[in-house]
Amino acid sequence: MHMQGGTHGAASSPVVTITLNPSIDRTITVSELTIGQITRAQSTTLDPGGKGVNVSRAVNAFGGATHAILVCGELGASWMDKQLSALSIAHTIIPSDGAVRSNMTIVSAGGVVTKINEPGVALTASELNAVQEAITSQVSSGSWVVLAGRSNPGLALDTYRDLATLARKSGARVAVDTSGDELKAALTAGVVDLIKPNQFELAELVGRPLATVHDIIDAAREVISGGVQTVLCSLGADGALLITAQTVTHCEPAHPVSGTPVGAGDILLGIFLAAGADEAALETAVAWSAAS
Repeated sequence: MHMQGGTHGAASSPVVTITLNPSIDRTITVSELTIGQITRAQSTTLDPGGKGVNVSRAVNAFGGATHAILVCGELGASWMDKQLSALSIAHTIIPSDGAVRSNMTIVSAGGVVTKINEPGVALTASELNAVQEAITSQVSSGSWVVLAGRSNPGLALDTYRDLATLARKSGARVAVDTSGDELKAALTAGVVDLIKPNQFELAELVGRPLATVHDIIDAAREVISGGVQTVLCSLGADGALLITAQTVTHCEPAHPVSGTPVGAGDILLGIFLAAGADEAALETAVAWSAAS
């Protein structure tokens, strides 16, 4: 995921991101990928990653205030610190044993994308306590707190719910970008203001296929009736839907989108929050996401 910075009328509310399972994202371009044979890369790039880190990178590129809280294994922590500092992203790194996981994106002929994501390492109770302390320290009334990404192996499903509750007690608004049982568990306390699923993750959340835009809207309204205020549903090349109890707004790119889609959803969420988290912000967020 690559972005260029600049100030674009960013919102005043800071965005604090929580990444329990960050990654060092490696993107490799090859002319052809053949399983079982040696393949020589044409190019390779390394980026600090994990969904929360990506959101902070997007907010920062937009010119907004952000603070990234992440848990990093000792192997890779100094590299993450150096990269985030070079990007002028304020951050708190909570040290843990082991290594920062590596996620690999292989782009082969015709723009075909193959991803290999490592699971990451388990977290201890003391590391989770340190995350809670960092949230209490960095979050203020009016902040957005973003809980993003699949969590670490063995982590309790209610971890996001508990962190969201803590953030809400500090006066923050809470956005969650995860999926599956972790997303379901995060919503049980009624403290999440916004979720950002894609249409497939939303279908999984409500337990039925969503074949049309009206199906997506109905599913989002079902989630909203359970206590969430806003559903920002990404639709890939078709843009995004912003759904509240009263309104539905659809925005899509003016031109066909091509390229590697990795990180586009994280950029959508980060720019949406940085631009004001309203209908006007949706157009800007979709434009940045498409451009990425």
